[in-house]
Amino acid sequence: MKFKLDFDIAKSDAYIKYGQGITSLGSCFANHMTQKFLTYKFNVIDHKLGTLYNPYSIFNLIKKALHKEYPEPILIDGMYMSFDLHSDVRAARQAEFISLCESRINILHQGLKESEWLMITLGTAWAHTYLSTNTMVANCHKLPQKSFKKELLSVDFILQEFEELQALLTPFNPKLKILFTVSPVRHTKEGLHENTLSKSILHLAVHSLVNKFSHCYYFPAYEIMTDELRDYRFYKTDLIHPNEWAIDYIWDQITHTHFDETTFKLYEKLKVLLKSIEHRPFNPNSDQHQKFIIETLDKTRIFSDTLDLTKEIEQLKKLLR
Repeated sequence: MKFKLDFDIAKSDAYIKYGQGITSLGSCFANHMTQKFLTYKFNVIDHKLGTLYNPYSIFNLIKKALHKEYPEPILIDGMYMSFDLHSDVRAARQAEFISLCESRINILHQGLKESEWLMITLGTAWAHTYLSTNTMVANCHKLPQKSFKKELLSVDFILQEFEELQALLTPFNPKLKILFTVSPVRHTKEGLHENTLSKSILHLAVHSLVNKFSHCYYFPAYEIMTDELRDYRFYKTDLIHPNEWAIDYIWDQITHTHFDETTFKLYEKLKVLLKSIEHRPFNPNSDQHQKFIIETLDKTRIFSDTLDLTKEIEQLKKLLR
């Protein structure tokens, strides 16, 4: 008896490899993937610019980073923020906020210049325009909804915005490949039907982009979540966001789809090593465990010829008697 449809993902011919630069932007799912890449020692750019949801805001921030243009600060409830960024990026003083933005935008600029992969996770096609300035924003920062006009972005609008971005990206970094995903997180505040409309637009837009641009690819995180993992036990208690089981499963599918054989073998060995490093014994000072630490330290040093395991080596040294 079968309880779910088989969902096979074709092996990609565009591989993510150790040593390649990776930049990730978009919804909270993009942040989860960034953390996975960091955990397994890939060269991912941790720009800390926060969550972005709609395609316009994501593309707009990339454009700003390419030109080293910095978000304008606004004062809301005693904190400086920007309509171009999530409220996680904020500061109590204007000078501090400006310095923070400049630093993180510069990191993103350099990441886009050096990366071979740009991962973009689109969250919603719903967007808000601030009426006072007639400017589309990335985040409303809990200001009154009457201050904004809410609209559903069209497929044509998204394609036009990306083509404008692509015209800048190609000369800036000709080797850059783009991996699109549609976030599996449902935006229930917009309404379930409205969320379905939104995700449909994102899928149509990405489908057109992947067909038009040979350097653009799509990974079906949304389909994995809504079909294979459709049971609520794979969601957090809010019943909206994927839980750790789901994130781990989707990550596992990425490794099988986009890692070449060499990268996958190294990744599998590293997983075993990291698990050994995190092992916590009953008696850390026992001869048996001290021998285990020395053996693990030797293995880690061998890995460090390929990957940066400085933190792990220092962690193990502290455990020696």
